[in-house]
Amino acid sequence: MKNLILATLLLASNAFAHEEHDWRQDYMAYLSVQYDLPMSYEKTTKTQFATKRLDMAFFKQKLITLSSTTDRRTTDNLDIARQFLKSEYEKIGFEVRFENFGGGSNFVAEKKGATSPEKVLILSSHIDSVRCKGANDNGTGTIGLLTVAQELAKNNYAYTVRVVGFDKEETGLVGSDAYVASLQSKANIIGNINFEMMGFNSRKDGSFHVIDCQKATSVALTNEIRSSIANLGLPLTIVKACTDRSDHASFWRHDLPAVVISENFFGGDADPCYHAKCDIVDERLDYGYMGNILEAVLDASEHLLK
Repeated sequence: MKNLILATLLLASNAFAHEEHDWRQDYMAYLSVQYDLPMSYEKTTKTQFATKRLDMAFFKQKLITLSSTTDRRTTDNLDIARQFLKSEYEKIGFEVRFENFGGGSNFVAEKKGATSPEKVLILSSHIDSVRCKGANDNGTGTIGLLTVAQELAKNNYAYTVRVVGFDKEETGLVGSDAYVASLQSKANIIGNINFEMMGFNSRKDGSFHVIDCQKATSVALTNEIRSSIANLGLPLTIVKACTDRSDHASFWRHDLPAVVISENFFGGDADPCYHAKCDIVDERLDYGYMGNILEAVLDASEHLLK
């Protein structure tokens, strides 16, 4: 009966136009949740990760800056965000450009590979928000990606790492659809790791999503992140779920490997300030939790770039 009710609600929701690309409307995603046991807080015999590479003080400082505007939906405020990101990525040695499409502009920053620059790992986030400062959605994803890129900039890798800040995710993945459609050589794309909101962990259990919807090529990206969690001894547990409501889905539509990482949204631990005025930088954001997720993605990205 529960499944029937939720399926009916899903069909009903699709009958109405939603301005926001709202995860709360994806009723089937809630049904898809699977927990891997034991949970991270039960792994008492595991050596916990102690030496962290990422600068979370930098993360917090830049998150405050990005979240200083009232919202990142208007063109003017998005231009401020893009110029801020341009400055930050140029400081760490990335080449930056803007790629315009109908009604918007994607931010692109790139560090070329040393031996096979034609092969590209794409790390992405969406830079727009919904009538709010968007500190968590998707400031944490966007600045989390910047913090990872700061560390990746210190080393040379065989392949190219490309950072993309997608515009107009909240209005139907418009920016990512335009970007992926424009790619000239899709065969050289290693995959996409898409950074979503990752700031809320009220249960303090280290649970988070790496969503691949069991797509064969995308599962390999999940496995890289899972291996990094195990090898580093991070107090994290991957909670399986399936949704196409973020920019990773634009890659799937072109048969490219992609996953999205986020807080345990569909597992019942979603930020209560999602798409709300209270989505600001405050005490509800868990920097230790975010740091652990980013350490795992950094380590996995380095393996994929070698």
